[in-house]
Order: sequence, then structure tokens, then C-alpha cells
Amino acid sequence: MGKIKQIFSISLLFFVFPLNAENNERKEYSKYDFYSRCLDDASPQRINNGLVWFCSNQAIKKLDILIKSRISSKGKCKERDRSHACTLKESQDAFNQYVDATCKKNNYGLHSIYCEMTLKEDRLRWLDKTPGT
Repeated sequence: MGKIKQIFSISLLFFVFPLNAENNERKEYSKYDFYSRCLDDASPQRINNGLVWFCSNQAIKKLDILIKSRISSKGKCKERDRSHACTLKESQDAFNQYVDATCKKNNYGLHSIYCEMTLKEDRLRWLDKTPGT
């Protein structure tokens, strides 16, 4: 009977340690991965349309702030000398029209906000790589 308890205890440890290791694992997020952080913060809640909408919306708010700060950091648009700030402002206006046409007017329904979030995340990465931003 003692050996059965030992075997049972040892086998139980093999089941418990992997679960514990998985819970203690530190997740690495990319620079602008606000969406995944939000989903992970909401766990153990099950992912559903409401949670996707909520996390996408939260990420969009943060991304919008970062995009605006990148563009405004280049100064005011002076039409006379066609500064870099003017080019960025015009490209942002075109980007906003693209987002509207691609996500909002393309019948994605509830997932249009997820589409918008992914495009804005890509836009911010592009702004990071653009010279002068």
C-alpha cells in the first residue's frame, strides 16, 4: 500500500508542475500589443464578441494617442513650405479614409473594430520606421 501512495504522489507531481509552470510563465508582448494584454488580463473569462470588441476598442484608444503624438511631434503643417508635418498630416487623412473604406464600410459587423485596430497597429509600426518621425 505504501508503494501505491508513493507512485500516486509522484505521478500527481508530474501533473501539477506543468500546470503551475504554465501559470507562472511570463508572457512577452510586442511593443503595441495592447489587444493581447487586454485579453490576458480578462482571463479566465471566455473570449467572445463582447470581449473582442472591448479589447479592440481599448487598444484603438491607446494606438490613436500614440499615432497623434508621433504626427504632432513634427510640428504644425505650414502649407507655404510643405513641411514634413504636412506630408504626415495628409498621409494620416488618407489612412483614416482607408480604414473607413476597409473596415467600417466593408460589412465586417462587430469585427470592424478589430479590423480598425490591426490597421492602426500597422500604421504605428510604419510611423516608427519612417524617417523623421
